[in-house]
Amino acid sequence: MDEKILFNLEIILVDFFTAYGLTTLLYFIISIFIKKTFLEKVDNQSNSFIVFIGILYLIVFTTALLVELNILDQESKTYLLQRMFGKYWLGFWLQPILWISITQLLRFEAIRKNIFLRLLFSFFLILSIQKIVIITISFHRDYLPGSWTMSHDTSIFPSNLFLGILIKVFIYLLFVGVFFFIHQKITTWKTAKTK
Repeated sequence: MDEKILFNLEIILVDFFTAYGLTTLLYFIISIFIKKTFLEKVDNQSNSFIVFIGILYLIVFTTALLVELNILDQESKTYLLQRMFGKYWLGFWLQPILWISITQLLRFEAIRKNIFLRLLFSFFLILSIQKIVIITISFHRDYLPGSWTMSHDTSIFPSNLFLGILIKVFIYLLFVGVFFFIHQKITTWKTAKTK
């Protein structure tokens, strides 16, 4: 039961990483045409929120790993430990370390203001290493499907894809707003307590 809860929480946090990447791309596109301080405030709060989510992801990932190691039988535990620290250890650790380091690097204003780094970070937050490998392999010359249609064979319509992205960004911005109000209340409470 606990591992399912941790797994679902980890999936939700990964969706926040994807939504942050999409929101950053949207912010840079909109900021080309519109120069508003409101957009900068939303971007700053979004950066603060993703830093918090990075810390939360580290806690959830570590907890899920420890729970998994405690509930596995000896053979499965040996397999997992060999995967974590064996010959292909980089494949196990690369994605979590990348996500945690990217989110924590966004603490620094010089990195937040660098457009190239933010776009690069957005790319790595939207597309996981696993997705990049799958896309690269699917373009290999020996793996060319006969039909590249999206709308008829797989029931994935472009409008549904766009709507899914829009909903993901909206939910992310909703959580950023909740995070902002909680942060504001805590700051007000601390200020009132010190006076």
